[in-house]
Parts: sequence; structure tokens; C-alpha cells
Amino acid sequence: MINRQKIFFVQKINENEFEKESLWCIKRGDNYIIDNIPFIAKRISLGDTIKAEYDLEEGVYYFDDFVSVSGNSTVRLYFFKDVILIEDVRKYLNSLGCEGEIFLARKILAINVPSNIDYRVIKQYLDEGELQGKWQYEESCLAHEY
Repeated sequence: MINRQKIFFVQKINENEFEKESLWCIKRGDNYIIDNIPFIAKRISLGDTIKAEYDLEEGVYYFDDFVSVSGNSTVRLYFFKDVILIEDVRKYLNSLGCEGEIFLARKILAINVPSNIDYRVIKQYLDEGELQGKWQYEESCLAHEY
């Protein structure tokens, strides 16, 4: 049985506003391996190994520090106009070796680009779609060189 734990990440939105996101993680000894693609948390990717600290008052675990990075990259696409595209884009990127998760309420497609994938091909596709006004994208955690 896999020992999974939700770990909370706090993301600063502006000077006085913060947002929390919980990510599923797999416990490995004293550490945790990120097991889903983040929609909000920045500078973290699927497969990264982290430390977490338990908050007694809230009864939850919070991100504390990195142990090691996976080499994967996280990219988020924001669909402001044509939400219908989200599933087709996810399927296309999946065919290129990138796993994706959809947060439909916010019209976000979060993509994991594995370390062994040529990011230049992905970036070209993302740039073309952005230029055509289909989406905007953010390289939330970029481990790839291009």
C-alpha cells in the first residue's frame, strides 16, 4: 500500500494575499515525493522530493524545503476564451509525452514535462497557441534548457 499524504503549499498572490494548494505526496522515509501536478504552487514539479512540517494547530502538513528536484518542468495554460480546447490540448500534449491535469473551475491545464522530453517542441506549440490567442501560459517550474 502506498502511503500518501496531502501537503499544503502557500503561494503569495500579492502583498497581503496568500493562497493554499494541497498536493498529494508519497511518503518515503522522512521525505515526500510530489505525486500530482500543481495548479497554483510555483517552483515545484511532479516527482520532486520535499520535506514537510506538521502544523499541530491546523492538523495538516506544510511544505518546508526541497530535498531533490526531479528534473521535470511544470507549465500552466490559462484558457480565457475557448474552454472547449482544454481537453484536446491535454490529449495532444499527452501524445508528446506530457501528463496533464485540468482545473476546470479556473480554466487551467497544468502540464508535467518529463525530464527526458525535448522542451523546445512543447514550447513551440505553447508559443503558437498563445500567439493565436487560444491561451496564455506560464512556465511555473522550468528545469529544462532550451
